[in-house]
Amino acid sequence: MSANITIDRITGSIGAVIGGVDLCNPLPGETVETLHQGILDHGVIFFRDQDITMEQYWRFMENFGQPHKEESTGTDDDGPEDVQTGDLSFTRYATAVWHADTTSLAQPPIATALRAVEVPPFGGDTCWLNTTAAWDALDEPMKKMLDGLTAVHSIQDTVERMAEYAGAFFEGYSSRNEFEQVHPVVLTHPETGRKSLYVSECFTTRIVELDKLASQAVLGYLFKHTQRPDFSMRWKWAQNDMCIWDNRSTQHFAVPDYESSRQMQRVVIAGVKPGEYSELKPVSKARAA
Repeated sequence: MSANITIDRITGSIGAVIGGVDLCNPLPGETVETLHQGILDHGVIFFRDQDITMEQYWRFMENFGQPHKEESTGTDDDGPEDVQTGDLSFTRYATAVWHADTTSLAQPPIATALRAVEVPPFGGDTCWLNTTAAWDALDEPMKKMLDGLTAVHSIQDTVERMAEYAGAFFEGYSSRNEFEQVHPVVLTHPETGRKSLYVSECFTTRIVELDKLASQAVLGYLFKHTQRPDFSMRWKWAQNDMCIWDNRSTQHFAVPDYESSRQMQRVVIAGVKPGEYSELKPVSKARAA
């Protein structure tokens, strides 16, 4: 670990606060490796007091892969000028469900970063949970049954939760993406080798290999099991807080208990089909490979 970097764990299962890193400046390779390992070890890492430009934000994200402005219409041609500073208060109920980011896509992002520009005076926290810890805590008969199953992930419920903003969102989403995708119920993390549950209350609608009643029962159990407090953490945002998380081994929940503006900047790392190999590595190395 780089000598000046501190890593303070938030809970026993997930989350760490990183100190001694200034994202205004390019990061040396040793620091990038420390942060990479921190993401793998803790699922989500946080930085405080990062008053950075969008160009600096984008440069930071290039340490972990190809940045996209967002996942449903983003491309490798995106740049920092394409990222919006958005007021998330208008669509806050759409993400008030446990989820990994947009698993209804054929290639969901493998990582996401979020930076707070303006936060409400109270409320608007975000929670994260560790889906690897959730898998580890299952009993062996349940693991044996689940491993090898697949599930449908649909955008339908998310669109409905957007209410009056649903039409504009779905127009952009459907211009490039199918309505639903089938992914494994259990993922083996390509970098750690550990298994995790890859179903969420937000996107997963049914298990393909089970009949309707069995699918509902199993998914209901898995949703409740995964959301146990001992797998999770909660973050109270302050201005210029920033975090990056691993969508392959975590889920998150944006708490909608606020009314005033909540201005955030969000960037994702381009993904692969779940189950295929992926790695958080500098974009220059990814292109060379």
